[in-house]
Amino acid sequence: MAENGASANVVIVEDHVALRRGLELLLRGSDCRVIGTADDAASAEPLIERRRPDVAIVDINLPDGSGIDLCRRLLQKHPDLGVLLYTGVDDRDVLSSALDCGARGFAMKAGAPEELLTAIRSVAHGETYVDKRLRPLLLDRFTTERIGVLSPREREVLDLLAKGLTGEEAATQLSLSPETIRTHVRNAMDKLEAHTRVHAVAIALRQGEI
Repeated sequence: MAENGASANVVIVEDHVALRRGLELLLRGSDCRVIGTADDAASAEPLIERRRPDVAIVDINLPDGSGIDLCRRLLQKHPDLGVLLYTGVDDRDVLSSALDCGARGFAMKAGAPEELLTAIRSVAHGETYVDKRLRPLLLDRFTTERIGVLSPREREVLDLLAKGLTGEEAATQLSLSPETIRTHVRNAMDKLEAHTRVHAVAIALRQGEI
C-alpha cells in the first residue's frame, strides 16, 4: 500500500494493446508509476507476484480466462493486494460476481481518465472505489421494498460510496470523522455478511437498501 503522498506503483493487465498503451500514457503524466504490464492472466500472475504493485489494474475479460478468477487467486495469496477491476462489461451477473471477488476497487471503462486516477489513488492508499455507473447496472428491478437491515446512517454512507466517493470524501460530506465512516462501513458489512466494502455496496444495491 502506498503511503500518503507517495507515488503508486501499478501493474496493468489488459489485452487490448491500444487501451493498455493509453493507460500507460495516462499514468506516466500522473503521480502513478507503471512497473509492469501483461496481456493475459498467465503472464500477469507471476508478474504481480514478482513486482508486488500497490495497485493491479485488471480487466475482467482476458483471452485466457477471467480477471475475476485471477483476482481471487491473487488475493488468496496476498489479501492486502490492491486490485482494481477495470471493465466495459455491462452484464449484471458478471458484475455481481466481480464485486464478490474481493477486489478493492471497481472502475468502468466508460469513465473519464480523471475518475480512473481517483480510483487508482483510492485503492493504493487502502481505500475502496466503486464506479457510480454500477448503480443502474446492479439495481434489482424486482426489489420492491427495502429489507431494512441497515440503519439510516449506514445506508447513507454506502450510498455515497456507491456514487464513487471515497471514505474521506463521504466523511467530509456528512461532517463525520473518517474513523466514524469506517465504523459505519464495518457495521454494514457485518449486517450484510459482506467480505469487503465493495461487496457491501453491491449487496445493498441488490437488496434495495440504497
